[in-house]
Amino acid sequence: MVVDALTHVWNDLPGHDRENIDEWLSKVVPAVLSAQRTSALITDAYIGQALGRGPIGLNTDELSGAAVRNGVAPEEVYQRPFVTLWTKLGEGVAFEQASEAALARATSTGAMDVQLAMRATADAIDEADTGFYGYERVADPGACAFCQEVNGAYVKAVDGYAYALHNGCGCSLEPNTEPHRGAVYLPNGSRVRPNQYGPLNDNVAVEKHGELGAVLVAPGDTFTSQADLH
Repeated sequence: MVVDALTHVWNDLPGHDRENIDEWLSKVVPAVLSAQRTSALITDAYIGQALGRGPIGLNTDELSGAAVRNGVAPEEVYQRPFVTLWTKLGEGVAFEQASEAALARATSTGAMDVQLAMRATADAIDEADTGFYGYERVADPGACAFCQEVNGAYVKAVDGYAYALHNGCGCSLEPNTEPHRGAVYLPNGSRVRPNQYGPLNDNVAVEKHGELGAVLVAPGDTFTSQADLH
């Protein structure tokens, strides 16, 4: 698992200073990219089997790394745990607790990247295969309240809601072989009801994150843009 790999590398580093970043990146970036490509291949094979055909065969370079983070390179993404560590230390937090917070950021980022690869693969298959009716969200056992709220929801690659994720999300998708009760689009692309970003219900909404795309949030939550920081 990518979480185990990142944990091992973090704990095995000789230090967590600037001079250790290159070693960290040289190990974690290939591990994450490998996990993303594996996720893409498994998703392609699983959906193909569910639809009674073989995998489509996709370019995993287009389903991993910067391609699933709106162009942000993994080398930039995976420096962020070090920033978390140094920030915590600057606030007077003990090293052990600061390191735990940094590692938590690293592992949650790795898990999110694998989910992003799965979503990108599902979207690519949806766009390439016009013979099925999008997907239905399936919440994992013990899923969080957000995922339980949208369990069974309709998902379509061209739909504004897309497959909205959140940190720690482990839900999956099941392809529909007949129209879903919440379908917005038919396989031919025709729209059967309106849809847009915004509240899904009283407890969950979907917002557009500049790096992650569609993300599940509490209604009223928004993201800080770069312009807001200046």
